[in-house]
Amino acid sequence: MEFIDSHAHLNDEAFDADRKEVIEQCFAAGVKRMAEIACEVNEWAPALKLSAEYEGAIFPVCGVHPDYASTLNSQTLKDLENYLLKPEVKALGEIGLDYNEYEGCPKDREMQKYAFDVQLKLSAKLNMPIVLHCRKSRAADDFSAYEDMFSILKNNIYTGGIMHCFSGREQDAFRALDMGYKLGVNGIIGYKKNDDLRAVIKKAGLKYLHLETDCPYLPPQSKRGQRNNPSYIPEIAVTVAEVTGESLAKTADITTQNTIEVYKLKI
Repeated sequence: MEFIDSHAHLNDEAFDADRKEVIEQCFAAGVKRMAEIACEVNEWAPALKLSAEYEGAIFPVCGVHPDYASTLNSQTLKDLENYLLKPEVKALGEIGLDYNEYEGCPKDREMQKYAFDVQLKLSAKLNMPIVLHCRKSRAADDFSAYEDMFSILKNNIYTGGIMHCFSGREQDAFRALDMGYKLGVNGIIGYKKNDDLRAVIKKAGLKYLHLETDCPYLPPQSKRGQRNNPSYIPEIAVTVAEVTGESLAKTADITTQNTIEVYKLKI
């Protein structure tokens, strides 16, 4: 069985000491390809450099994450377009909205909305899939991040892509699917408190899922507290197989094909 990690951050400083060894470990685990998500201007060039070192195995996705929305200006947008025109870059992302405020740090939601909208227009211009980021506020019943995201998406051309690290409600999942986006599933699918998420993923089915790690963050249940990496994709796949009631082989095959299709990868 072969797998693809549809969302990784291998250039994160968490891998500075052993990046090469980790990548070789991923290949040995059956994870043959990985999307390197570059979230802001200073990450785009390193993502292309890494992809050149592992041509055909690591491919870049470039964009401006909502946490960096304030850095998006006319020059940044022009630079981003130039990167997206490079054949090795497979999608625009991760982009979207993040309303989770931490350490008393407020976030400028209007600036996030502007950055999201502008990048969606760029994805339409280039006919390029997107990797969506949507994180709700810490208030249990506040899903305004999803409501605002869908409102902005509705006013733009749908280019399809992945709703990364999906953790919303059932209605959010199916609104995304109706718009042509599929759901990124990572280690949180196995967390003990996530019964509601498992129910949504089961209802969506393998046809609409991508496997991801979001490494070095969000390790699967058995690795909680440790650094995450793409070699854990098979463990995530086992959990997804259990949740959906499908075989591990079918889970690997369908989710891998989904990711090949959305990123237009060579088979």
